[in-house]
Amino acid sequence: MGSVMEKVQLVKAESARIGVYLKTLKPEQWSIPSACDAWEVQDVVAHVMGAVERFGPNIVRGAGGDGSAPEGMPEAGVGDMAARLRANAQVAVDFRESLGGEILNIYNKEMTRFDEFLSVLTDADKDKPCYHPAGTITVETYLNLRLTELIVHEWDIRSRLEEATVMSAESLPSIMEMFPVFVVGRLFDPGANMPVSARFRFELTGTVAGSHDIIAGGGQKAMMESASDKRPDAIFGCDTQTFVLLVYGRLSMEQLLADGLVVASGDTSLSGQFGC
Repeated sequence: MGSVMEKVQLVKAESARIGVYLKTLKPEQWSIPSACDAWEVQDVVAHVMGAVERFGPNIVRGAGGDGSAPEGMPEAGVGDMAARLRANAQVAVDFRESLGGEILNIYNKEMTRFDEFLSVLTDADKDKPCYHPAGTITVETYLNLRLTELIVHEWDIRSRLEEATVMSAESLPSIMEMFPVFVVGRLFDPGANMPVSARFRFELTGTVAGSHDIIAGGGQKAMMESASDKRPDAIFGCDTQTFVLLVYGRLSMEQLLADGLVVASGDTSLSGQFGC
């Protein structure tokens, strides 16, 4: 969905748009708890900024033909991902504290620096492998990941400061494109505690409407694929934004069903096992 150059331009546009929004925040709003556990609004912004150094050099190296681990880093996909995520939470707080009162100015500088990293990319770089601690991914997937980071974390901030927060429709296609190749089975495994495998079908409406299956449980890592003629065990209907928030753990299946944001059919008893 979109060329490398189109995604590069979208990353730049979304980064700039969020920067304009951050300028509207009142001083006291920066320390309000966000929707991301353990982070205040200012910590979320620090995390988004810190990703520039984590992502940028890896993308440039990959585009140049080097997808190996940088010096001092573990091989891609090696290690405890959950432990790494817990450590990253504190890294963002420490980084924010080191910035003092300059977080907004530095955000703008870091976004400009990331734009410079991306300026070397061409459409021919789309499938080149790049290093990521969680596993080797392509240049295209890295760009989709950056868009996801920007949009999900923007929601983490805005959802605590305003009513009915809506994710960027321009970036949702890239987020959905990334889920099967990077997130589901790696960062999101809703069947980890299910003894038997099941096929969960999600019928999505609104932006990026479509039908997708997540196969989870049975001691195997979850996987996501386009819906086919294979019979699902349970079917869930919701809009795309709700699905994104479910996958990223911002909302639980139990909560969504109770609020009527997800409608279940088929073997509805499986709803209570999904993500538990």
